[in-house]
Amino acid sequence: MTGRGRLAIVAVACGLAVAGCGSDQGAAPPASTTPSASVLPAPATTPPSTPGTTTTPPAPTSPTTPAPPPAKPACPETAGWRTDARDSAVMSRDALYLVRAGRHACFDRLVFDVNGPAAAGFAVRYVPVVTTDPKGDPLPVPGGAALQIVVRAPALGTDGSGHQPGRVLAAVGDTLVSTPGWPSLRAVRFAGSFEGQSTFAAGVRTQLPFRVFTQLVPQDQVRRVVVDIAH
Repeated sequence: MTGRGRLAIVAVACGLAVAGCGSDQGAAPPASTTPSASVLPAPATTPPSTPGTTTTPPAPTSPTTPAPPPAKPACPETAGWRTDARDSAVMSRDALYLVRAGRHACFDRLVFDVNGPAAAGFAVRYVPVVTTDPKGDPLPVPGGAALQIVVRAPALGTDGSGHQPGRVLAAVGDTLVSTPGWPSLRAVRFAGSFEGQSTFAAGVRTQLPFRVFTQLVPQDQVRRVVVDIAH
């Protein structure tokens, strides 16, 4: 090969080398980077329902209702009282001069004061309406029931003792006791005095049990007829 031919081959080889060197001098293209994906929480998965079954949500719970307080026991003192009629036939000739009422924890009390130590009977019962004695006129009283009370002693002014001449217990129809706000007793009216006994009409809330008894007060020698009406 001639010297000129060698030079041509060397020149070509060098050109190829320069081309390769030129590509190495440039900065290598950056490697393409894929942006990193942000990590999200996995979505909640619902387990597949079994065909033919239904999922029932839990029933709502209602607040617990407290138990009611126990019923208040009845008063032991009035437990054995009844509503049937009571009667004592003993007569007194002493004057019935005072009627009064008192309120107690378990009952309302009526007291009929007879001016003397002798025993005095009574007749006490519920009736549709109390009538005056002796005329028989109806004497209405407030409340849901009428309790007729007969004290077997003459009313003051109809007696023959002469202790308090000119004084009378009451006129027929007079209201002697008015207690509209009491638990049992509503009012007491005078129905008259005839043949040595005195009659009264007591208005009661309803037909409540009652008791009747008499007692002698030793210091003043007064006989008392007591009617207690349960609450």
